[in-house]
Amino acid sequence: MRPPKTPGDWDALSYEALQLFSPSTPVDEAALFAGRQPEVRRLIESILEKGKHVVLYGERGVGKTSLVKVLNRLFPTITSQLVLMREQVDPTDTFSSIWMKVFRDIELVIRVDGKERTVSVADLQDAEIKPDDIRRELERAFTPNEIPVIVIDEFDKASDSSIKKLMANTMKYLSDYAVNVTLIIVGVADDIGELLEEHESISRYLEQIPMPRMSNSEMKEIISKRLPRLSMKIEPDALWKIITLSRGLPAYVHLLGMYAVQDAARTRRLTITESNVNAAIKRALVKSQESVQRDYAAATHTNRTDTLFKEVLLACALAQTDERGMFSPNAVVLPLAKITRRAEVQIANFQNHLKKFISPERNRILIRKGKERAYKFRFRDPMMQPFVIMKGVEDGLVDPTALDVLSSPEQPELPIIAKRPV
Repeated sequence: MRPPKTPGDWDALSYEALQLFSPSTPVDEAALFAGRQPEVRRLIESILEKGKHVVLYGERGVGKTSLVKVLNRLFPTITSQLVLMREQVDPTDTFSSIWMKVFRDIELVIRVDGKERTVSVADLQDAEIKPDDIRRELERAFTPNEIPVIVIDEFDKASDSSIKKLMANTMKYLSDYAVNVTLIIVGVADDIGELLEEHESISRYLEQIPMPRMSNSEMKEIISKRLPRLSMKIEPDALWKIITLSRGLPAYVHLLGMYAVQDAARTRRLTITESNVNAAIKRALVKSQESVQRDYAAATHTNRTDTLFKEVLLACALAQTDERGMFSPNAVVLPLAKITRRAEVQIANFQNHLKKFISPERNRILIRKGKERAYKFRFRDPMMQPFVIMKGVEDGLVDPTALDVLSSPEQPELPIIAKRPV
């Protein structure tokens, strides 16, 4: 395809990138939803199994809300039957107020003084709603041919501790009475115990679906689903840099992809190169949230030149992690050695840094879990991890020898989307 010829065409291309990439909001178009096939399959199977309910959990920013938002569009064969409702929890909510939100979206036809009238289920409720009230209302709210799904999103924000027990009881009631409704609880958590009070029989009616960080192939799919709509291509090195820096978090794939497209449009090219990605990194750092910049500054500030706070934090960001973003001190050794260009680094060289990073003094930029001698660490805000790496790239602390600790067996399998010009 011929490149656009007028400045207006290039501007239109740049604006279209804003519509296709969504770093700040969940994906809401099924055709643009990437990856997550195992999680999608488990969700659909749970919805179709009567009496089954779901807890979807994982780190912040891994795409849980995007998944539930497009769920009813991923399977056209059942879309006509699926009745999807999604409510969002805030810290002021009680158990009753959460269900009042749900009931406002459910309408019933009732007869008053001989005339039919449509009302929401919320109009028929008292101030306090109990699990058995929910069971009774949902039993009469839907027809046998409908497949109702109620999503309670950001459940971790509920500050009232009693909500965890009451919601678990509600799920048990709905399952015991075989009510034709699937309840999906979505929240930031490492395990189900952080979201719900577990019953002995919880495994019978509850599907627990952890949402890990995206694989390299899933992150690549985010890019490959969007560039053809823009009639654009991307060089392998540029693609790999976006994937490497994003650390499994789709928001950063969207952010760097969008800025790289716009920089390519600015330079009147339809092929994204590594220089466009470098420009995207600079822009992402400038545009990053003030809270991220503030926490980074607090974590790395020092009046001495020999304390290596920036280098150790960068090594933590480059460390190999598990699917929940956790890393061990051993995983910090190799990247720190490459960043500092030392032949050998011992854990003792940075043990004190790790302790400070979990302290209020350094804004608790890391959290620590596990037992002594088996501690694992993670960035408190997952979005901080790619920021730290990008800052390291900009500051000249990261070169290919440091970045190669992120190499994965998936790297050679990435198909060449566009060959580098000879």
